[in-house]
Amino acid sequence: MTLDNILLPTDFSACADHALTHAVEAADRFGARLHLLHVVNELDPDWYGITDAQDRAVKLREQIRAEAEERLQKLAPEKDHDFDTTVSLQLSFDVADSIHEYVEERNIDLVVMGTHGRKGLDRLMLGNVANKIVRHAPCPVMTVREEVPWTDEEEEVTYQDILAPTDFSDHSKDALQAAKTFASAYQARLHLLFVAEQRTVPTFSDTGIPGVGVVEMDPEIVKNAERALEQLDKNVGGPEVESAYHVREGNVSRDVVDFSETRGVDLIVMATRGLTGVSRFLLGSNTERIVRVAPCPVLTIPTDPDEEQQDA
Repeated sequence: MTLDNILLPTDFSACADHALTHAVEAADRFGARLHLLHVVNELDPDWYGITDAQDRAVKLREQIRAEAEERLQKLAPEKDHDFDTTVSLQLSFDVADSIHEYVEERNIDLVVMGTHGRKGLDRLMLGNVANKIVRHAPCPVMTVREEVPWTDEEEEVTYQDILAPTDFSDHSKDALQAAKTFASAYQARLHLLFVAEQRTVPTFSDTGIPGVGVVEMDPEIVKNAERALEQLDKNVGGPEVESAYHVREGNVSRDVVDFSETRGVDLIVMATRGLTGVSRFLLGSNTERIVRVAPCPVLTIPTDPDEEQQDA
């Protein structure tokens, strides 16, 4: 995993500012160029339907551009890195599309962004912009929640414990390699976690009355899972790091979040999809739930677009 260009999309919210500290630290660890991007998606609605709308729109955009450029320059930290500050203006009001275009045009290797913006919890970015970026970005995306409200000072970014949930799919192997790269860069402990998930399935009696049943994972799989995790860690490649192996039985998203909270995990690294393929897109269930409620940043590793087309 190579990180040469890291992008931070910002709306100048507190959540985006917190994400900036993670982006700066990653740029410092990996020697990457940091890009700061602000997309203007709201213009004064008063100009609609007015004869001088075009002139007013141009003046307003220039004013927003100047103010945004000034704020972006203030955001750029004083570190020994090159900083590329860009303001993107889109009349389509599609923030996610503008970010996606920037990622492809500038060969971005990692996007770091907050999970919600300055509109507050009633306008969660994760429900639209961040969710779209995680789903469709061709590069890994790190989502960062806002710091707790009683924290007055920005805490130093450090990853001491990194969690890599895995289902032994090829996609989770890619995520594990990325997790090992970050663990090595931050000298962190790596935790591999396999959750033997119970499946709820519909059942039908002889009378035709539907019901619900729970399917347990094969006990032999659970019994051998820890040894399989150790073997996976050795075979997947990447830098050698301090690793621990964990097996749980239950629900993937719930157990990943619970493990993160009880073990004080600083970063979760996981794939956007798993064994079940496009028909059961993992992001639509486990990964998305984890990104929403995880107590720490979540780094999602995308699927190769060519593989998605082959599975479709």
